[in-house]
Amino acid sequence: MQVPEYPGLTRVQERAIKIAVEGTCELCSEYFALPLLEIHRISRRLYREMVRDPSARILVVCGPCHQHIHRLPVRVKDQRAIVSRRPYFVRQELRKALGYTPKPYSPPETSALSEMYEEYFYHFPPGSFRLGG
Repeated sequence: MQVPEYPGLTRVQERAIKIAVEGTCELCSEYFALPLLEIHRISRRLYREMVRDPSARILVVCGPCHQHIHRLPVRVKDQRAIVSRRPYFVRQELRKALGYTPKPYSPPETSALSEMYEEYFYHFPPGSFRLGG
């Protein structure tokens, strides 16, 4: 048995993650038995925004695709593109399995439009919409 690439996950969490993607490999889109699927952790070195949502850091792939990701290697940009195409309900199930709850939105305390713009662009610099998160 190989060492899991995503340490800290329980077997229950791993199973819930694999069920959330309905037993399909996210790279080749083939159906597999749950024990044949593996959880791949996407590198965080290039993307600081991935720290917030742990479901944006993982891919569920079959064994051959997992080896393919590491041997070629598949670019982080391409792995992130796969994550960004996930359906809404799959993302919700993954977040639930990982125990992540997004921080609730709190509107700004002031109604000054200039301060709202400053706050928005502080958190989301221009061009960040292209990152797909």
